[in-house]
Amino acid sequence: MKQALGSLTFRGKGFLAVGAGIAVGAALAGQRDLLRIAVLLLVLPFLAAYLAGRTRFRLGCERVVRPSQIPVGTIAEVDLAVTNLSPVRTGTLLLRDAVPPELGYSVQRVLERVEASGTRTTTYPLHAYQRGRYEIGPLSVTAVDPFGLVRLTRSFRATEPVLVVPRVHVLPDSGLRADHRGRGDGRALSMAARGQDDVVPREYRVGDDLRRIHWRASARAGELMVRREEQPWTQQATVVVDLRERAHGGEGPEASVELALSIAASTALHLLRRGWHVRVLGSDGLVMVPAAFGPDGQPTVLEALALAEPSTARDWDPATVRADLVVAVAAADDRATPSLTGAGSRTAGQLGLLFLLDTRAWGASDAVPARDIERELLESGWHTAILGPGDDVPAAWRAVTADADEKVSR
Repeated sequence: MKQALGSLTFRGKGFLAVGAGIAVGAALAGQRDLLRIAVLLLVLPFLAAYLAGRTRFRLGCERVVRPSQIPVGTIAEVDLAVTNLSPVRTGTLLLRDAVPPELGYSVQRVLERVEASGTRTTTYPLHAYQRGRYEIGPLSVTAVDPFGLVRLTRSFRATEPVLVVPRVHVLPDSGLRADHRGRGDGRALSMAARGQDDVVPREYRVGDDLRRIHWRASARAGELMVRREEQPWTQQATVVVDLRERAHGGEGPEASVELALSIAASTALHLLRRGWHVRVLGSDGLVMVPAAFGPDGQPTVLEALALAEPSTARDWDPATVRADLVVAVAAADDRATPSLTGAGSRTAGQLGLLFLLDTRAWGASDAVPARDIERELLESGWHTAILGPGDDVPAAWRAVTADADEKVSR
């Protein structure tokens, strides 16, 4: 009650002042009718304070954010539900939900009279400007009595986490489907390239199906060779993203590192949807996602990339780019090139797709012209596309995967 009285509006204080003046005049003049009016004016603010005080402790709130992971540059929606937990109807409620500047502006809404045990829902947008994890809230509710005499504000403690993930581009189908090349001869050749001799074609034995004769291997060996029984297996893909702070330029959502994370997210989700097992690494060797597969792996990948922090390492770790399929996103500088073109960067039979960011366009201090190092990367077996600010990621993917299906199946 004390807090409610301290929240009287100008009108409420005016009622008390006028009521007190009329009461004094009525007492001096002996006018009972005026005294009744004075009592009414004096009682109304106290009654309003009592009703507002009851509302003060009998409200509940709940938020639902759609979608739960918001890509940069998109708009999400928040459903904010306020429930009246008291047995009486509320007056007008003024809502203010705190929103961090990375998601827009704090939101204000007005709810007219929420019935007893009733719930009112209001919806407002969130604009995802910068990736990361944020909290929306707490919610503050200002209860206004029907006469406008009291304004009482309640602040809730609960907040709602919001995850803003890198921008995800829909990539064109390139034929890189794991289920198209996980059996038989394709598997044997790929595994043989990694040094596992137990999967190479074996010599022909009496009773073997002639349809399993491997003619190419037979020609090399000078005797009939047959393929082993088909063995299902899983293609492994590694996405490596350059997080070296000194290698990148720009600020905020338009920085080159944000484009690198967007490319990594787009390619990782593209491969997951096509049956690949995917892991995500940083250029310094940090394992961001050890293993992901199928639809269940997509939120894990996006969360890891959303929370990625710049690395203080200046060199690219060559040990990180080893897998059946390697998709690398690198800033164009002299420190990455030796590792990407070195003997330990990839093994024979692997496909390497490289997105090279021309970070000079972002003002990176260590950048070199991307075209100057592209030829060396191409000669070492990488399929390369160069991107600058505003370049089309799906078009770059289409370029680097133009002959990917042929390379993987050889």
